Order: sequence, then structure tokens, then C-alpha cells
Amino acid sequence: MYRKLIEKYKGKKIFRRMFAACFSLAAVLIVCSCVGGFLWFERTHLDEEKRNHENVLWASSLMIKSYMDTMEEYMETLRGDTYVKKTFLKESHSWDRDMSIAAQEIRNMADVSPMLHSIYLMSGGEEILKCVNPSYPMTQEDDGRMRELFAQNDFLDFFSSHYTDVYGEEQWILGFSNGELDPATGEKESGILISLDIGKIVEEVFSRTPGGRNYLLADAKGTVVAEQGGGYSGGEALKGELLELAEGSGERVSEILTLESGRVLVSGIRMENSFLLLELLPYSEISAPINHMRNMFIGIGCLLAVLMVLLAFAMSSMVYLPIDAAVRIAEDQEALPVRVKSRLADTELFSVAKTYQAMVQTLNNLNVREEQKALADYLSSRKRDAGLPEWVEENYGKEGVYSRVICLRISDTKDFQDNNTEEAIAFELQTITNLVEQALKGQGAILVNPVNEEYIAVLLFSERQAEEEALRAALEEIFSVTKELLHIGMDAGISAGKQGLSELKSMYQMARAATAYRFMYGVNSVISEEEMAKKALNGLKTVKTDALISCLKNSDREGFAEEYARLTDILRQTSIQAAQDALTDMATELVRYQNSLNYRYDALTKAEYGRLERELSGYDYLDNAGEWFFRKADEIWLTLAQARKSGREDIVDRAVTYLKENYADTNISASYLADMFHITPSYFSRLFREKSGSAFPDYLATLRIERARELLLEKENKSIQEICEMVGYSNASYFTATFKKKYGITPGQYRKNHTAGEREQI
Repeated sequence: MYRKLIEKYKGKKIFRRMFAACFSLAAVLIVCSCVGGFLWFERTHLDEEKRNHENVLWASSLMIKSYMDTMEEYMETLRGDTYVKKTFLKESHSWDRDMSIAAQEIRNMADVSPMLHSIYLMSGGEEILKCVNPSYPMTQEDDGRMRELFAQNDFLDFFSSHYTDVYGEEQWILGFSNGELDPATGEKESGILISLDIGKIVEEVFSRTPGGRNYLLADAKGTVVAEQGGGYSGGEALKGELLELAEGSGERVSEILTLESGRVLVSGIRMENSFLLLELLPYSEISAPINHMRNMFIGIGCLLAVLMVLLAFAMSSMVYLPIDAAVRIAEDQEALPVRVKSRLADTELFSVAKTYQAMVQTLNNLNVREEQKALADYLSSRKRDAGLPEWVEENYGKEGVYSRVICLRISDTKDFQDNNTEEAIAFELQTITNLVEQALKGQGAILVNPVNEEYIAVLLFSERQAEEEALRAALEEIFSVTKELLHIGMDAGISAGKQGLSELKSMYQMARAATAYRFMYGVNSVISEEEMAKKALNGLKTVKTDALISCLKNSDREGFAEEYARLTDILRQTSIQAAQDALTDMATELVRYQNSLNYRYDALTKAEYGRLERELSGYDYLDNAGEWFFRKADEIWLTLAQARKSGREDIVDRAVTYLKENYADTNISASYLADMFHITPSYFSRLFREKSGSAFPDYLATLRIERARELLLEKENKSIQEICEMVGYSNASYFTATFKKKYGITPGQYRKNHTAGEREQI
């Protein structure tokens, strides 16, 4: 049966490809599902294991911490004990009643806590009283080591140390000290040293944990202080990935590392004084469920693969068998019975010919689009070595031919693209192509090629150069028809005519650049390369906006419109860059004037100027930019109207504040401030007298003279002329006369008198 199936489908490439496609897609989905499911399970399982071991280790760390807390409590108790204090205060530490009571207090503590290793009372570098757990006999050498530990470690810091006891066993202790420092030398004068058997504590805490696990307590340097489970020994330094994990861990950490012993799950808890409690769990203890699930996914994947083979075969057969039958019937149509022919009439076989014709037409259209794309890439390419498509040279590259390029641009491209589907855009571009060919057919051979959805290149090939006037007339006709039929506005740029086809790309680039000058002329503009060259040479240094601002101040709407039109007519005679720069300068003046209405007189910031440039660059045409200027003018006129209506009640207060800060400015006058607040000088003077009680000149003179009087004494190294200029006077004689009128003496006499008076007081 297997051989029959092979023979039946042998050489059937379509069937094999269909089967391969169905099975491949199903296989990819199966593999992705199985791998994704396994990875999800593995990650979930590992995360759960990490959390569980972190929580258990956290509880164990609390048990160890309780012993450390007990040490601190013992320390507080002994530090506050009256008899311990008396023992420290005595000059001679002979055994007496106080020492006996202190010793009994220490003995009671040792009896309560079996994990307590020893308690030492130190004074002058020697122990005056000690209590050692009987399980840990201490030699004189061991006592000396405890004295060194007391001297070397800081008070209130936990530290670890180890030694070999008289039985030859390694002992690890956790110490904690506190006491008094000599005020003169800063050395430790006396204190208490308490130590725990940290090794026994760790062994007790983790005695009931399953085998195969290692528990380590390491200090801040990465040295093992105590361990349980084997594999490490006290005093051994952590290394490799385990050391990196210990140094960089936070309060909790759980990672899978590869150590010398193999892969392990390392969980860690950061304790007080940077002690780190670690659990090292062999990865094999948590990998059993993962391995089981992996085998399960592999089995499921294999089973699904077999099912997919059968399903893919069935689906491929269902799709291919009708095709195979149709092909066999088509090969022997004449011999078919009438009944079979009538049945064939109800199938799609008779539409094959039409379908084939449609396919051929589609291929032709694809070929045309490929040719258009190749020409568009050539025209828009910035590469010097880009070659003209061969089909253009073959069809139009005749001897003595003159070429000229017109670049048509659709004005509102965004609206054109947003409001049309791809089919509609293609239809409208084809309609424009037909219109152009019809309007320019008398000019010679025409090649219309869309470059993109915005630009259309029109290439003219003729035995003589085309007349520019005729081209303009034809383009205006095209613009009129496209506007009426398609509701599309267009612009055009015309290149200079040249002989041959070698410079078509540069000619198109020049024609396209010319369309940029639509900014000056608006929709349906036609600009030649020669006009563009002339415009590019015309610059404009400045634009006088005095008349425009004057119309704003006087709320002259008609005058503002006329002045704006006059300025834009000037801009149309310049280059695009010069026009845009001048337009930005005009807008800047309007904004500065608007700011002055709100009492802001500083220059525009770089960000404000940039925002202004972006707003104006959003307009495609110079006429459209007027929308911004007239909107800004309306804002200014509204501000002026509100200002006049409010009566300017705060003008005098603002003027007085300004005078106090800027009295040294020689330009200050009633007219200057009136212009600043946008009122007439006479109204400002009357308002100032009514509000302040004095005339503006008198107020300003008094303010300056009083400040000059202060400066004469504060700035003794300054001359009278310099003082005069510092308060806003340019004429020293006038300043002296005004000062004498105010104080009855000259500035020099005033300074001399007050300086002499101060010396007499000294």
C-alpha cells in the first residue's frame, strides 16, 4: 500500500509542495507551542522554587538574628548593671563583693543561653572578669586572642573569628563588643566582649533540613563563618560566581549558578552588618518535575506530528485531486462522453482561457509599472553613476533629438493621499497622464512618468526645442481641467531644453527645484529654470515693519491689510530663503509687540523663535501665511481693547517700580514710559500726578538725587562725574545744580562734610 501511494503521487510536484506547506506550518506551530509551553512551565516552576526557598531561608535568618539580638540585650543589661560599672571604676580589680555580684550576673546569663560562648570584661587591655561556657575551655593563648579581638574590632559591630580548642576541634564564634574610649587618646579604655558559638547555632538551625544541601553564613569579605551540610569549611573564601553573587546581592537573592560541584540553586538573605546567609541546593532536586514535563511535551509533540502528517496528507489530497482530475479530463476532452462535457460546463474550466488572458494583462501592467519605477528611481537618484533605463534610450534616443523636462506637482499632497484609496490615487494619476499626453501631443514625443504620489515627470523629445510660451499655455489648460474634473490643484516647473538624453536626471532635478517657488505664486503656478535662477540671486537684508506695527497700535485693520500686501509683494521678488527669513522677522516683530502689551520687553528665546519658524513653515504658500498674521493681529487688537477698557489703574505703580529699578537709564522720560504702556504722554503725566502727588520730572529728579546722596558716601573712590552718570545724569553741571537746590550744598561739599563728621566721631 505504501508503494502504491508513492507511485500514485510520484512526480506530482504540486501535491508534494502542498503537503510540505501544510505539514511545515503545522510542524512549526507544534514546535513553537511545545517549546513555549515547556519554557513557561520551567520558568514558573523555578520562580516558585526560588520564592519557597527564599521564604524558608528568611525564617532561618530570623532565628539566627534572634541570637544576635540576645547578644545586644545582654550587652545592654551588663552595660547598665551597677556592679559591673563599679568593677570598671575601681583602680584595683581585686575580688570583692561587687565583683562577685557582677560575676554571678554574668554566670546567670551563660546558664540561660547554651549557645553563649563567653563573656569578657576588659579594662586596660586585660580581662578583669570572664565567663566561658564549660564546653569551650579557653587557654591563656585563647584569652590573648579574645583580647586582640576586643582591641581590633569596632564597638557595636558584629565580627567573626575562629580558633582550635584544646580538643583539636575548629570553633567559630560571633562576637560583639561595647565600652568606653579614652577621651585623650581615643583608645579603648574598658568594655565588654560577648561571643556566641555561631557554628553550633547554624548547625542547630539547619539540623532538620534534608541532606544534600549546604548552608553557609559568610561575612562582608566573603569568608565562610559557619556552614552546615559539608562541601565548605569555616574560614574558606567564596569564589567565582558565588562570590560575585554575595558581593552584589540585595536583601534577598535567588539565582541558578554553575559551580565546581555542578549547577545549584543559590538563595541568599542579607543580615545585619553585611552577614550573608546562603542555601546551596543541587539543581537535581528541583529539576525532576522539569525533566518529567520535558518528556511529556516531547511525547505530545511526536503524537501531534504523526497526526499532522495524516491531516496534511488528507488536506493535500482533497485540494489536489480535483486539479488532477481536471487536468486529465482536459487532456482528453474530445473523447469525453456528452454527460461528462455537460458536467464540465458547470465548472471553472471554461473560464481558464479568460483567466489566462487576465493574467497576461496583469503581467503587462506589472512590466509597465517596473519600467515606470526604474525611470522614477533614475530621475530622483542623487547618485552620479545612475544609468538611464535602456528602454528609454531604445524608444527615444534618436540622433539630433532635443529633450525638455516638466515636473508637475500635486499641491495638497496630504489631502490627496488621505481622502483617496490606492485604487483612486492610481486612477487619478492615470487621468492626469492622459490629460498631459493629450495637451502636449503637438510638442513631440511625450513620456509621462509618475515619480511618486506628489511629483509627475513629463519628458518631451522633439527635433527642435519646444517653445516655453506654448508649454505654459498647455500647462494652464491641464491645470484648469484637473481642477474641474479631479478637484486637484497643481504646480509645474520647466527645465531648460538640451540636446540628447544624457542630462535628463539633472534637468528633472532643476524642474523639481523650480516647483518650490510655488511658495511665492500660489496654486497653478508655472516656474521655469531661468526664473528660478534669477530669483535665487535676489536677497533681502531687512524688512521695515514700522508701518505694520503702527497700524496695529492704531487698530487700523484696512491699513494693516494694505501694508501686509505691500510687504508680501516685495518678498515675491526675492529668493525663497530670503522671503521665509523676512516673513519670520515680520512675525517676530508682531510677537514682540504683543509681549510688550503684557509688559514683557526681553527678546524672544531660542525655543520661541524656533516654534515661530515651525508655525510659518507649515504654510505651503505665501498667501496662506497671511492667515497667521491676521490671526495674530486680531489677538493684539483684542488685548489693546481690553487694556483701554480697564483704564490702566496699575500704570503708575508699574512706572514707579520701573523707575526704582532703572533710574540710571538716561533715556527715561514721560514719553518713553507712555509708549511702554501704550498711552499718550499727556495722559501718562496727568495720571502720574494724580496717583503719586508729584509731577513725573520732579519725582524722577528726587529719586536720582537721593540715590546720588547715598552713593557719595558709599562710593568714596568714585568721582562726582562718575556718581552723576551712575544715577542717570549726563551733564555734571546740571547734576550739581540740582543737588545744591535739594540739599543747599554741592555734592563735593556734602561728601566732605559727612566724611569729616564720621572721622570726628571715631
